Amino acid sequence: MTDELTILVHEFLDQVNYGCSTEFKEKWRYKYSTTFINVFQEYLIKALADQKPVKKSTLISAYTKRYKYSIDTVNGFFRDIDLTLYYPIVYEDKRFLRQRRNAQKK
Repeated sequence: MTDELTILVHEFLDQVNYGCSTEFKEKWRYKYSTTFINVFQEYLIKALADQKPVKKSTLISAYTKRYKYSIDTVNGFFRDIDLTLYYPIVYEDKRFLRQRRNAQKK
């Protein structure tokens, strides 16, 4: 591996490690709730354990349908934590991009 690629891999792994940490949970639980943060961490850990990335639309569906959080709360959380930092473990799929396009039309 090149030095540049090594640095990127380390930064990514540090970000994932932070996302699964109690420090992350403590930082965001006051704004979003412990349950909300636990859901995110469970999906991250499952994606790592299964070696299969999770779609952003899957997270949105879980939060809005199973846990009954509003889409505004979910999107606010994704913005606050900068979900793009968790790519490729969490990625935007075609379904999510369609949902966003349809929401913008309204």
